[in-house]
Amino acid sequence: MRSTYLLTFSAVMLMSACSMMGPDYKRPALLLPEGYSEGGKKPEVAADIALKSEWWTLFGSEDLNQLIVQSFMHNPSIDAGQAALRSAAEAVKAQEGLFSPQVNAGYSFQRNKTPDLFANPLSTNSTQYIYNLHTAQVNVSYTPDVFGLNGRSVESLEAQRKSQAHLFSATRITLAGNVTLAVIQEASLREQLQITESLLKTQVDYLEALKKQRAAGFNTEGDVAAQELAVANTEAMIPPIQKALQLQRDALKTLVGVYGADKIVAKFKLQDLSLPKDIPLTLPSQLLDKRPDILAAEESLHSASAAIGVAEAARYPQITLGTNVIGQSGLTFGDLFKSVNSFWSLVGGMTVPVFDGGTLSARQRQALANFDQAKAMYRQTVLNAFQNVSDALAAAEADAEAVKRQQRAVAAAEKSLEIAKRQVKVGDLGVLALLPIEQNLLQAKLAVAQTKGMQLSDAVALCQALGGSWADPIEPAKKS
Repeated sequence: MRSTYLLTFSAVMLMSACSMMGPDYKRPALLLPEGYSEGGKKPEVAADIALKSEWWTLFGSEDLNQLIVQSFMHNPSIDAGQAALRSAAEAVKAQEGLFSPQVNAGYSFQRNKTPDLFANPLSTNSTQYIYNLHTAQVNVSYTPDVFGLNGRSVESLEAQRKSQAHLFSATRITLAGNVTLAVIQEASLREQLQITESLLKTQVDYLEALKKQRAAGFNTEGDVAAQELAVANTEAMIPPIQKALQLQRDALKTLVGVYGADKIVAKFKLQDLSLPKDIPLTLPSQLLDKRPDILAAEESLHSASAAIGVAEAARYPQITLGTNVIGQSGLTFGDLFKSVNSFWSLVGGMTVPVFDGGTLSARQRQALANFDQAKAMYRQTVLNAFQNVSDALAAAEADAEAVKRQQRAVAAAEKSLEIAKRQVKVGDLGVLALLPIEQNLLQAKLAVAQTKGMQLSDAVALCQALGGSWADPIEPAKKS
């Protein structure tokens, strides 16, 4: 028992002297600008007003909200992300288990025959040299984490788990963004189809009027042929729009997690969607804590940092303490419960790397190189994120100006049509003169529909670029 106390005391002393090899992780220092655009312009909208976590509700469509909820429930990428997060969490728990003593129990049964060479020559009963042996034993071992090999391994896996959590957040934000974009595109295509069909009707009416005038001798064949070409060109525009609308509808169904043969009741129109106003613009310094891809890249860097400690600790001695074997043995199963048949052994050991052909040092250099790679990738992710925000802001500004100009074109066409109608009413202008003006008005409205669709899509891109402000699911959801 004296040796047992000594081993226990040694274990306690070793645990108290544990130290972690490798560097302690710190976020890399980055020199960030004050704004996202050239010249360092600061955000105009107060950054302390957080972007709503359910940012898609800013577009004002309850049907859109319901589709996104449905996509979160049925899209396979969400299930895959949940499974990956659970797997990462269990990997951490498995590694943490190595901090505890490892206990294994076993039972074996043997039937043996003693060779005749060792038989009692005075005995005539050969069966007495055939016997059974029952053995039950427990192995207990404990490896104190003296140099932090297991501690750094747990730290690395925990960072990977957090990285997976941030990637899962990115998956949900991306899915919500893709559903919103699909809805916007569908609404834009449906309005373009409606306007194009109205334009075609106007052109056909104009063509019929020209044919009547031609029959009366007031127009030339060239006038009729020119209008027939305009009608044909507009007719050719309709099938591609119908095709794009159907493809977009099918894409939306896939995002929601249903098959193409299934039905989505809602049919979206541009007037059902509103442009978000005053989207809170995250400060550059805060973007590092909001973008899930940046957070995931940083946790990958943290994992690579901990891996340096793992590689370094592997070059130090590994000590094992414990009860190697404690058990019972007997010729019958009942003998297992007799105290006189017990046996045990206490052992301790230490493994010291002496010569490995340079393997351990190479692995440590590999870990350092992996850390440098992860650090560069983290910086690249930050750069890409800033570019995303800058591009989205530039697009939003350009879209706003484009919509204003297109709306001025519509207003001008409407005013021209109103004047022409007054002239027709007083007899200063023929009715046929209204048709080309109406055609111009419809073309201007078609351009507005396309530009508004682009403006709404770029608003989605801005919300996504700002990170969606979605809280990371640190704990994985349980699989039912």
